Amino acid sequence: MKRLLALVTALCLTFLLFSLATQWVSDNGAYYRRQMIQNDIPRVTGKSLKELDEISDGLRDYLKRGDEKALTPYFSKSEVDHMVDVYALFHLMRRLSLAAAVLAAMSFYFPAKRAGMREGLRSVGKATIVLIAAFALLALLIAANFSKAWYTFHTLFFSNKLWLMDPEKDLMIQMLPEPFFFGMVKQIGLVMAVGLLILASLAFLKGNRNEIK
Repeated sequence: MKRLLALVTALCLTFLLFSLATQWVSDNGAYYRRQMIQNDIPRVTGKSLKELDEISDGLRDYLKRGDEKALTPYFSKSEVDHMVDVYALFHLMRRLSLAAAVLAAMSFYFPAKRAGMREGLRSVGKATIVLIAAFALLALLIAANFSKAWYTFHTLFFSNKLWLMDPEKDLMIQMLPEPFFFGMVKQIGLVMAVGLLILASLAFLKGNRNEIK
């Protein structure tokens, strides 16, 4: 039971880490601008970097507030409708993050109360090591064929085909091509890797079972 609860705690903390990393990277204006320059988006779209910055600001604002007025001056109805689906995923992720935080606290409390704080932390660290191995395999599969992974993600999480855009006419896919998202996934993965390594280091805590130093 202790191992199961430790695994539940580690899974919840991993989801929280993923949620925070995703929201941080998706709201990073410097990342958007850097990608616009690297992917030569001003040439592709025929828009200046200043215009693209304004549109990017609207996208990030929409992901936080869900107000379609931030998008309608720039995108077609089908593009906005797709972003409605994307916002729904972000909103669900935020709600699940709250549930994960509560569940993590509960699943950690009982074994920590019985075996001691340090032993509880060590158990979470050991469970995280197992998760790192699983996520490392997942990362390798994604990196090996990101296009396929990205396609699979969309077919799993979107019930319509609005995400299938035309790069010849749809501004959203012109601004946000596949390399943009691949870079975003790599940044999220890097943040998660650092966080998971910190959690895994708990497995090597020294000291007595109830001692916290």
